[in-house]
Amino acid sequence: MSTTEVIGDSNVLLRTPVKSAKLQKAINTFNDKLSPKQKKLVGIGAILFIGLVGYATYKMMFFESTDDSFVKSHVHVVSSRVTGTVQEILVKENQLVKKGDVLLKLDPRDFEVAIKIAQANYSKAHKDLGRFKGWMDQLGPTDRPVFDSYQANALISEAELTKAQLQFEYTTIKAAEDGKVGRRAAETGEIVQAGQAIMPLVESVVWIEANFKENQVAKMRPGQKVEIKIDAITEKHFEGVVDSIAPGSGSTFSLLPPDNATGNFTKIVQRIPVKIAIDSESLKGFEDRLVPGMSTEVTVKVH
Repeated sequence: MSTTEVIGDSNVLLRTPVKSAKLQKAINTFNDKLSPKQKKLVGIGAILFIGLVGYATYKMMFFESTDDSFVKSHVHVVSSRVTGTVQEILVKENQLVKKGDVLLKLDPRDFEVAIKIAQANYSKAHKDLGRFKGWMDQLGPTDRPVFDSYQANALISEAELTKAQLQFEYTTIKAAEDGKVGRRAAETGEIVQAGQAIMPLVESVVWIEANFKENQVAKMRPGQKVEIKIDAITEKHFEGVVDSIAPGSGSTFSLLPPDNATGNFTKIVQRIPVKIAIDSESLKGFEDRLVPGMSTEVTVKVH
């Protein structure tokens, strides 16, 4: 039969099951060599060990963590809708701008000429069409094709004038949203092509994208609380909530998604992107310090 040995004074008890007389003798010998103070330290150490094991078990059961997480934001790529020469850049890198602010201007002279040409064509086409005013009911078989041609030319000239006016407006490039200007990719005097990226515009609204292993999201739901640690801001831990879980793994939306139906298959644990919204009160005072790409560590309470 097993017995129980009490180690320590009356305040700290370390009970050890004894399964044999030999083991009991060894324990008694060990106890005899310890002073009361040492016995007390052994008891405290045992209690601390049990506490640490319990805490680790609690964290494993009720929390999911990952350091594969980063600050994200909407990044608008400012580009030109027409080809032209950069005449003036009105913003600096890292400057805050409001929606509708002018970022840069292209040389408008070529587009002003195009408007004048379109206006001339528009005037001529409508003048030709005006010859038939009051004669619509008297058009003969040979006049009808001429009228139809003039009418088509009038509509085309109107469309060309509208297009020329729009292209002239496109020489002034404005901010699509509030945000901060990133690194510029063009300078004054350079020719930019239609669709060419000129500068990024980063919105001030940020969130966290955490990539959890697929077995970590089993109990994860929108609304669960999250603790956020940001590597660049060590003096504060932020609070947030799970906003949403992506409808597929990261590889699903990659340029070349894997095709597991062909060839040999090797199972690889996938990661699921989880969007985490940062609490606005928790973020107060740190809005300008969080930028896209920052490394973070998040812990989600799943129970």
